[in-house]
Amino acid sequence: MNNYRIITLRERPELVAIAAEWFHSKWGVPAEAYLECMKAYLSGKTEYGWYICLYDESIVAGLGVIENDFHDRK
Repeated sequence: MNNYRIITLRERPELVAIAAEWFHSKWGVPAEAYLECMKAYLSGKTEYGWYICLYDESIVAGLGVIENDFHDRK
């Protein structure tokens, strides 16, 4: 049976602190920075998305589409 699920944080906003810590552990960016961006997403201030892949109830992967992803690069 496949226990993997990809969800948006808007589907499970109670996981925001856990997700921020998970992203912090992978990228080293302060968890507070993730929380700020994720809370803006949850409140509808931005439409950039935060997605997590759950195996049962554990986060095993994540994806954040953030404003910086849309900046021109030279």
